Amino acid sequence: MPSSPRRGPAGDSRHVLILGARAPASLEWARAFHAAGWRITVADSLAWPVARASRAAAGYARLPEPRAHPARWLEAVRRTVIELGIDLALPTCEEAFYLASGRDALPCQVIVERFELMHQLHHKHRFAMMTAGWAAPAPETRLLESPEAVMSMRRAAPAWVFKPAYSRFASRALPRPSASRLERIRPTAAQPWVAQRYVPGREHCSYSLLANGRLTAHACYHPRYRAGRGSGIWFEPTDPAPVRAFVEQFGAATGYSGQVGFDFIETPDGAYRVLECNPRATSGVHLFAEQPLRLVDALLGAPPESGVLSPSGGPKMLGLAMLLFAAPRHGLSRSFWRDFSAAGDVLLRPGDAAPLAAQFAGLLEISARALSRRRGLLSAATADIEWNGQPLNDAG
Repeated sequence: MPSSPRRGPAGDSRHVLILGARAPASLEWARAFHAAGWRITVADSLAWPVARASRAAAGYARLPEPRAHPARWLEAVRRTVIELGIDLALPTCEEAFYLASGRDALPCQVIVERFELMHQLHHKHRFAMMTAGWAAPAPETRLLESPEAVMSMRRAAPAWVFKPAYSRFASRALPRPSASRLERIRPTAAQPWVAQRYVPGREHCSYSLLANGRLTAHACYHPRYRAGRGSGIWFEPTDPAPVRAFVEQFGAATGYSGQVGFDFIETPDGAYRVLECNPRATSGVHLFAEQPLRLVDALLGAPPESGVLSPSGGPKMLGLAMLLFAAPRHGLSRSFWRDFSAAGDVLLRPGDAAPLAAQFAGLLEISARALSRRRGLLSAATADIEWNGQPLNDAG
């Protein structure tokens, strides 16, 4: 149930509910809406998500875990919307899929696409098929629904990357695996894998806002440092024309509204290939930190004459993650510390320092979940909000 919200800035006229409060992206959005004069409530199933500590948040709503209790979670969101007089609901993590499944039941504006399209984009084979003939089509991608289908590719495995059709952060990806590693993959029709032809090159990640298929904000970045093989934690702005052309083509083909991110590879010969889609917020939102008012306008469908919002400022990073995950591997390199010094920490903002300290409480809570549920730290960080194609009805 929602906590009693604190009094917001004078003149607040609209109230936004930002879901996925554990994510730095939710903190970015809370600060942006606060600058735009909105009242903000953040929500999550964790007790101490980072955005809860921000002075931008007027209140916090503790929700059930959506993966374990989808119907209860959606009903809790609906009650929160009604009780707090929410005007707009905005997801930032994979709770977006659960929200999409019941968006018509919420008596407010919901910034999420229809569930059928969200599913198509999340499923790596279905998404790859829809990009054929586009500006940066996916590499050859094969659907694997049985162990036999996997083993039929044993000899060709060094030319392929294997990963679950529903996955995130490359957490279970097997690039160019040995035959012995392939034997551990046990896909089914309900939990399929894909094999995607390996493409070497430089990584780019995009983050965009669209309104009825029209691009309103667009950022692209190179994730120079990652948490293991997972999500990026240092974001260097880039602006490849083929990436923007791809996103514009995507918008025209789907009529998409909301947040969306894509992962690309730039090949040595200058071609671009899209690898997967994230129909939710990604770290690219931090590249708009210096333009909060225009960012909110872009989310709400800024008029065409406003133009497409582009990033300003330099690289951004998750400072604690850089120290935990990147420093042990790169800490002896001077270039690493130059990069560390050059980037702004996305949690640190003048007048709003509490989230920088709050990340330690959140890390402890996720660490406790990792131990109790026998998962790795990165897996535990999203285990309760992931959607992996399972039926959206309560398990218990």
